[in-house]
Amino acid sequence: MNLVFIRYFLAAAETGSFTEAAERCHVTQPTLSAGIARLEDELGSRLFDRGRRTGLTAAGQRLVPHASAMIEAWQLARAEQRSSKRQRLVRIAIASTLPMHVAMGWIATAQKHAAFDVEILEGSADTVMQRWRRGRCDLALFPTRDPAPLENAAMLLREPYVLAASADHRVATRHRWSVKDLGDTPFILRAACEAHEDATHLVTAAGVRPRAVLSSADEERCAAAVLAGLGVCLMPRSLLRPGMASAEIREVSLERRIMLAWRPDADDEIVTALRAAAGGGDRFAVAR
Repeated sequence: MNLVFIRYFLAAAETGSFTEAAERCHVTQPTLSAGIARLEDELGSRLFDRGRRTGLTAAGQRLVPHASAMIEAWQLARAEQRSSKRQRLVRIAIASTLPMHVAMGWIATAQKHAAFDVEILEGSADTVMQRWRRGRCDLALFPTRDPAPLENAAMLLREPYVLAASADHRVATRHRWSVKDLGDTPFILRAACEAHEDATHLVTAAGVRPRAVLSSADEERCAAAVLAGLGVCLMPRSLLRPGMASAEIREVSLERRIMLAWRPDADDEIVTALRAAAGGGDRFAVAR
């Protein structure tokens, strides 16, 4: 049984004309006539008396309510399916210290493989992690420096912190520096950095207190200051931008893990799509 033929039948029954029915269904009259003929063969009954005006036979009159019910049932089923997809709203919390343009592309890629709407929440790494732990989001993407394993979570990437500088800055001339070599170098401080306290302790332990020209929780402002050559900045490798060079600090060896975590009752299809879109961390590893 073909619903297209049912539509042809109802259009002809309502208009009393195969010609007008064909126009309503946006097909040629021979196409409509052939469809109705196939429907009659399937049912084993003539549905119309073909004359100057097309009239329904007794069998055709009996079919009208059933045909209408079939079309209505299909429309209701289709509407319910579309509605259920729209209702799959996923709240994803993302730490502000992750490369946002990469995170947005990651979500968009996942939506091509699993139908869901998204509500994006943002905050510090600790805020995002706590939101996830308390069940206030469906999934969370955040960095952590705690090596302890997490339930319902997967590590996407382990990355080091590096010293970022503009390509024409003197720091760009070497791949490795000592803290004491940087004593007179202005720094850009990422106020939201998860490794800020540890990095400060390591630097001050070497007897150096770098001068800060900017301290900001806004990653874009920090990156802009670095690219302008105003100072250097300690940042995760994934936050490097075109036009930046990176170097190691001999006394500072820090790294973080980027984690994708989800609620225990999260939709498996969506979690799988998001994990696949991350490409095992490759998407974030090549952020720059």
